[in-house]
Amino acid sequence: MYYFSSFAIGGFVPSAAIAGVLLLVGLGAFFYLGIKGPTDY
Repeated sequence: MYYFSSFAIGGFVPSAAIAGVLLLVGLGAFFYLGIKGPTDY
C-alpha cells in the first residue's frame, strides 16, 4: 500500500500535470494558428 501511495503521489500527479500543460499548450497553439494562421498565409 505504501508503494501504491508513493507511486500515486510520485507518478500520477506529475504525469497529470504534464498532460494538463501539454493540453493547454496544444489548445493555445491551435487557437493561435487558427486566428493568426490565415492572415499570415
